[in-house]
Amino acid sequence: MTDTFEETTKYPTLSLRERDRRWDSIRALLERSGLDGVVVFGYGRDSADSYITNEVTHSVVLFTRTGDPLLLVGDVPLGRFDEPGARWERWVEDWAHGERLANLAAAVRERGLDRTALGVVGLTSRFVGDWSGVIPFGEWTRVLSLLPDVTWVDISAEYESLALVKSAEEQVLLRRAAELGEAACAAFVAKAGEGANEHEIVAASFQAIIAGGGWARWPFMLERAGASGFAWNIPEWFGMGGAPHVLKRGDTIAAEIFAFYGGMESQQQIDVSLGEPDALLRELEAVCRESYEAGLAALRPGLRFSELAAVMEEPLHRSRTWNTGPMVQTVSPLFNSATRLHPEVDPALSRLEKLPSGMGLDGDFEITEGHAFAFEPNAVRDGKRVCIGGTVLLTASGPEELNTIPNHLNVVG
Repeated sequence: MTDTFEETTKYPTLSLRERDRRWDSIRALLERSGLDGVVVFGYGRDSADSYITNEVTHSVVLFTRTGDPLLLVGDVPLGRFDEPGARWERWVEDWAHGERLANLAAAVRERGLDRTALGVVGLTSRFVGDWSGVIPFGEWTRVLSLLPDVTWVDISAEYESLALVKSAEEQVLLRRAAELGEAACAAFVAKAGEGANEHEIVAASFQAIIAGGGWARWPFMLERAGASGFAWNIPEWFGMGGAPHVLKRGDTIAAEIFAFYGGMESQQQIDVSLGEPDALLRELEAVCRESYEAGLAALRPGLRFSELAAVMEEPLHRSRTWNTGPMVQTVSPLFNSATRLHPEVDPALSRLEKLPSGMGLDGDFEITEGHAFAFEPNAVRDGKRVCIGGTVLLTASGPEELNTIPNHLNVVG
């Protein structure tokens, strides 16, 4: 890596110019917040420390208004010193290994920050499953004990909002992630067919991502296969074992793909019907397409996320269908539109002891250029579900659709 950026390569990386842009944005946040520094705990799924380091080490980083950040790792970062690791230039050169919290306290004292106000990232989070934060109770209790005179301010939301807006360089990596997601969708569709089992179809999509230089993170993939179904989660075999479902005519197989490249997350909602879809599936697809097109037409700078969500939910309200996932979310970190709207309309749920609990919009912000979204409209009724969509990036030229294959119900056989 250098201080220049080459976007035409098949395997783009971020430049030192992007590093400086990120660091300047964090220092500006500290200035606005009246803080002398911030401690970033990168323990979660999306490794918040990587915004500073450009690495996935799940480390602790001390970042101050002046000087270089300090990377606190448990063991010597050997990857920096062998031949494979030497191919990459590191953004953070100052590091300490050993007991991270003791090293953190020592560094805070050495820099004269032990009686100041410091931000902390990791007490809360927008990432799914990390809403209560990623810092273990025991670790945070020890930090408070080691640094009793520091005034701690949770700036997790403000910090994550910086990462939400994609710079020109980050957009290149996001497009590459979406390309890999598109390749995963193509492999998914190509492998689907009568007699194929769901394990093989999922494996083909993963192979396309990783062979292209990408990666996957938890939950890796949400997937469902069969003649009917209204749940949406990781497949049971992921955690429970058991034989795969072997597809037959009349089945559908659908997945939510999380394709990463260079730390940038894209999402794709691939849905495949074996044989010509019945009238209900086509009706559900029409609801999803109307939602998708409405969102695309509405997306612009100055629109609030809540307004985009309302536009994309309107076809659902009018169609007597309900949704098991948000109609739209950001990537990444995540803001989600409401889920499980109107489950009472579904005859297939009449046998349930309790209807699914709905979850409303979980946050709001003003949309700007550089925000990226997973358009994922889904509609459910009578035990059948359709979900379509991919990653959409808002640029100076307007919305840019980064995926095509998952934007409609695919038919094979």
